[in-house]
Amino acid sequence: MTDKEFRKLSRSELLELMLAQSREIDRLQAELEETREALQERNLKIEACGSIAEAAAEVNSLFHAAQKAADMYLLNVQRICAEKAEEAGKTEEWQRVLRGGADPVKKAAEDPDRAKEAAETEETAETEEAAETEEAAEDEEAADEKQDS
Repeated sequence: MTDKEFRKLSRSELLELMLAQSREIDRLQAELEETREALQERNLKIEACGSIAEAAAEVNSLFHAAQKAADMYLLNVQRICAEKAEEAGKTEEWQRVLRGGADPVKKAAEDPDRAKEAAETEETAETEEAAETEEAAEDEEAADEKQDS
């Protein structure tokens, strides 16, 4: 409206215009506040997504480190088992040397009197070997428990 048109309006009409303008201002302010709240919520969601992505990256790095530790543990167990097997082989060789350098079964076949002694010696060697294997398994289990804690 132009100034002339405003001057031609009565007081009540001007008050109605002002009241309508006031209502429009109130409505727009409420809409603006709602829009600001929605924007704030969206910003929080975006920040949360960033935090979730960061957390996922951290969890991924933890799993990677755990996998490395598990691989190292497996390699150590394999190395220890190989060492124990090597030690068991050396022990068996020394037992043969101490017995006279030959296989007790062959000696028993040559000398019937020694058959009983050879069988007992062989059983003793097998029992010792089983005990060593059991001890190695217990050591491995203890190492597993220590690693888990």
